[in-house]
This record gives sequence, structure tokens and C-alpha cells, in this order.
Amino acid sequence: MLLGFGIVPGAHAQVAGSIDIESDYRLRGYSLSAGQPTATAQISYDDDSGLYLNLSATDELTRDGARFLGVQGNIGYVRRLSAKLSIDGGVTRTQYRASYAGGRAQRYTEIYLGFTADPITARIYFSPDYYRAGVQTIYGEVEGVIHPMKNWRLSAHIGSLSYLSAPSTYFSSKTRYDWRLGLSRQLGNFDLHAAVSGGGPGQQYYYGHSRDRTAVTAGASWNF
Repeated sequence: MLLGFGIVPGAHAQVAGSIDIESDYRLRGYSLSAGQPTATAQISYDDDSGLYLNLSATDELTRDGARFLGVQGNIGYVRRLSAKLSIDGGVTRTQYRASYAGGRAQRYTEIYLGFTADPITARIYFSPDYYRAGVQTIYGEVEGVIHPMKNWRLSAHIGSLSYLSAPSTYFSSKTRYDWRLGLSRQLGNFDLHAAVSGGGPGQQYYYGHSRDRTAVTAGASWNF
């Protein structure tokens, strides 16, 4: 998933940022923070040429204080075909440490290509090193955003990841899916949001227990 869900760069160069607090940091149907709350700082640059860059850093908020979890960044280029149609492509890097002792780090690069027909965005990602060298994957996603009322936003996401090459013992299923439904309320520069998300097949395991991958999360963002 690209930083800044569903965002297509605007017509003029601009720098923007945000600070986001989440009850649980989830990506593609998995908790990256093992159910712990997180704080994420993000900065983005959109150039009027179509070039855009994003970078975020996330801390896990534990009882013992903040602990650095990882970073995610991407660089891409968007080409507008009309007021509501555009195509974009680029490279993204995801690098998160294990959120607990015995957990699994997430480190991979992806090349992506996307198409937006407002309010729907579809993208496909290829990774040559998903979690480790030699593991190739394809991930496809479709996302949409609507505004049912002023200052309210309803979002939806569905995605599927397929392994193209990996040791046979590396996975229990060659295809995984994830989904998310979200609702947010804008209050000036602040945004309050909640989501329900999940995925499969199987469950997630952390802190010695299997966890249902369906979860309800909530958070708040300050945009500047």
C-alpha cells in the first residue's frame, strides 16, 4: 500500500506532512506492531512535473516507552489523462523490524503501476525480495474513497498477494488476501478515523498466541 492512501499528486508543487496515532499498525491484513499502538510521522513532496516522494517513520508505543519500528518510502511519477483519470508508477521500500522478540522483520522492495479513475484506484506491485532474497511476489489492490457527507470520508480496500517463486516450505498458501473498511471525520487539520480490516487464509501469531486477523482499529491524524 502506498503512503497516503489513494492520494494522487496535485497540479502544483507542494510539501505536506502528518503525524498519526493508531491503536494498531496494520498492513495488508497483518499487525506490524503486534497489537500495540503506534505513532507515525510522514512527509511528502508533490512536484508539478508529476514526480512525487513520500517517507514515513513509525514508533511502537509500549509500556516502557517508544520503540522505533521502521520506515516506508516511495518515489513515483503520475501522469494525468484528464481531471479524474491518471496513471502512475514508481518504487517503494518497506523496512520494519520485528515488533517483539521472536517476531519477523519485514524488508522488501516493490515496483508498482497504478491507474486512477476517481474515486477508484487500482495498483499492481512486483517484489523481487519479499521478506528475503529470491522470494518474488505480485500484489494487486483496489481502493476507493467516497464522501457521503461534508468532512466525512468512507474508504474501502481489497488486495491479494501471490508468490511467484519461493521455497515450498516458505508458505502454507501461495495466495493471500486482505481487506479494509474505514470511516473518517475531518476537523480542520485533524482527522479522526476508525477501520475494520482482515485477511486470510490463516491467523497471525505473536506473543505466544494465534490471533484472529480481523480487527477494529482507531486513530487520529494531524495534517500540516
